[in-house]
Amino acid sequence: MAAGNDISMTIDIEGHRGARGLRPENSLPAFACALSLGVTTLELDVGVTRDGVVVVMHDRALNPSIVRDVSGQWLKAQGQSLHSLSFAELSLYDIGRINPRSDYAYEFPRQKPFDGTRVPSLGDVFDLTKKAGNEIVEFNIETKISARFPEDTLPADEFVDALLKVVWQYGLESRVIIQSFEWKTLSYVQQVAPTIRTSYLSAQQTWFDNIRADPGQVSPWTDGFDVEQYDGSLPATVAAAGGEIWSPYYREVDEENLHEAHACGLRVIVWTVNDALEMNRLIELGV
Repeated sequence: MAAGNDISMTIDIEGHRGARGLRPENSLPAFACALSLGVTTLELDVGVTRDGVVVVMHDRALNPSIVRDVSGQWLKAQGQSLHSLSFAELSLYDIGRINPRSDYAYEFPRQKPFDGTRVPSLGDVFDLTKKAGNEIVEFNIETKISARFPEDTLPADEFVDALLKVVWQYGLESRVIIQSFEWKTLSYVQQVAPTIRTSYLSAQQTWFDNIRADPGQVSPWTDGFDVEQYDGSLPATVAAAGGEIWSPYYREVDEENLHEAHACGLRVIVWTVNDALEMNRLIELGV
């Protein structure tokens, strides 16, 4: 759903990680491409370096599928965490193309390489949109914090403080959504910046599940909000947590829970749909 004060059938066209099917993900070339295509929202991921710079990168650590070192060689394994590197150290790495031996390369064969591309700061992305003269595009920003590996990043409150400092510096509160699978992040945003929209990411898959827990336990991802206390209703759980937006994995949305979400006053932004037929199905469903 498009951002706004009411639930409407306006479709929000998000450039996922910029435009990763066409340009290196979460890079300035990707965001520039997405803007040129007319997206209404730039979706991106952020971490915080050792020296406190908020940077745009999906992974908490250097990913060998997209990262080359200063000598131009692909990393042979996962590299250092973002939080262990200064911004200057991080800027030595090249993220301008996909490793041709990776599964990622088969997934996005049309991605055009931009050798020499570096990990941008969040400020760099905001500057890019300003230089483009785009004063309406929104920013859906995911905090890359893991309940499983909290040592890989700053604590949630310090992470959010660093992120909000940049948002406030650019005066973009009204154009930002902060999303996360780690709901503690969103609770803190709601405490210190209640005018900024929060989007509650969810998945209940075998390969990742931030909602369900072992019997008698509460998921470590949901900040103490147990879906079982809300009759198994994820929309009701998100509403109780104070969210404005529920952002589920797109295969988990059906007519029943979509209607329930709307009845709870939630907008529904699904992730991540790369197939046109699925896009049309979900549009007709009412996301």
